[in-house]
Amino acid sequence: MATDKRGRRKPYTQIGIRRLPCFRCGRKPSVYQWRVCADGNVWRPLCGPCDVAMNAAVLRFMRHPHWKAIMAEYRRKVRENQVVG
Repeated sequence: MATDKRGRRKPYTQIGIRRLPCFRCGRKPSVYQWRVCADGNVWRPLCGPCDVAMNAAVLRFMRHPHWKAIMAEYRRKVRENQVVG
């Protein structure tokens, strides 16, 4: 099985993750990280927009009844974090 070298077993530090491109789109800086069991449970760095897309996909998949309202608030928080950070 081929594995991508980006990713690690321990979570990235706040400083370390910003040095990495987003695993999904390649943009810098990454500010969030995800683990997926089927992907070997390694932490993958994500930029803000890709993290928002991942959260929206998961909430829709789980058929959360309030996913749109939750995502509107989360998008706002991510935008604020990117402006401040």
